[in-house]
Amino acid sequence: MALIECYECKRSVSSEATACIHCGAPLTEAQAPARASSGGSTISFGSLPRNKAVPEAFVAAPAPAPEPKVMPAAAGRRRRQQAERAAEPQLNADGVRPVEGWLKIMAFLMPMIFVWFLLRRGHSFQQRLIGFGWLGLLILCVAISPTPPPA
Repeated sequence: MALIECYECKRSVSSEATACIHCGAPLTEAQAPARASSGGSTISFGSLPRNKAVPEAFVAAPAPAPEPKVMPAAAGRRRRQQAERAAEPQLNADGVRPVEGWLKIMAFLMPMIFVWFLLRRGHSFQQRLIGFGWLGLLILCVAISPTPPPA
């Protein structure tokens, strides 16, 4: 097996190839003098015996890749603008972030955990004072409550 030059694209091609792998031009016997005949130089071991009881493996062809959706440029801008608006905290008329309903309930029931959410940016000093005041009042009530005598 030797490398020869393709007459069409002038690139190197195997002498045993029937066509150029680069341009597809067919190679004739005259262009590939080193091509071996199908005579005795080839060694073949034949095919391996097959077990007829075992079914043949079936390889499914890969599914074609779905084509990407084409979106107009305005849709991408609109989606980015909506994401920017959603990221901004909604403020009241006085510029203070409102305390959500879930935070009010949970800060009342378990202030040791949820009152710390009032430290987020945008909550007013009054909201923080009420939340931490409630936490302090509960801590004070627990501290001064009488403890039962040991049994």
